[in-house]
Amino acid sequence: MDVNYDPESPDAAPLDGGADAHGEPGFDLRPRTSAEAGAGSTAGGRDRRRRFVAVGALAAVLVALAAVLFIGLNDAATFFRNVDEAVEMREELQGERFRMQGNVVEDSVVETDNGVDFVLTFNSVEVPVTHTGTPPELFGPDIPVVLEGTFAGETFESDEILIRHDNEYDEEHEDRIDEAERDAQALPARTTDATVGGSVG
Repeated sequence: MDVNYDPESPDAAPLDGGADAHGEPGFDLRPRTSAEAGAGSTAGGRDRRRRFVAVGALAAVLVALAAVLFIGLNDAATFFRNVDEAVEMREELQGERFRMQGNVVEDSVVETDNGVDFVLTFNSVEVPVTHTGTPPELFGPDIPVVLEGTFAGETFESDEILIRHDNEYDEEHEDRIDEAERDAQALPARTTDATVGGSVG
């Protein structure tokens, strides 16, 4: 018998989880069973999975926003020049991707294995173009177009053509449409000795 045990003491609660002398529950210091431990770990696992899903969803949203921002900034960085402006800045623009507007010179269009070659003109300045890909259906002589690509020496290498009658062209280049159309109307009246890559003398 434990002579130090006092059943009347408030600290005399049994350590096995049973009730003390007053019927109050004692301290249960017995090891947890595997079933009890498993229930706790399952709940914790669900919480961790929820956190992982939430973090993954947030990361996906941030990546999508970054992609949209990058595309917008990249598009804004694509310069827009008329042919005469581009030719004047040709050395400076070498290797730089930008957009160039002009009118397709009549009888200059030649189909190639990879696309089409032609001459683009604006304000009496002409530049040879090598286009990769199939041009739009309405592509043709004396039609205002916008090309996207880069200078490679004297030639402009493009991979995208927007024409005057495209809705996308109208929306993006409304401020220059009238100017391009006036230039197209003036083409028949010009002399035929226009210099490729320079202005008429």
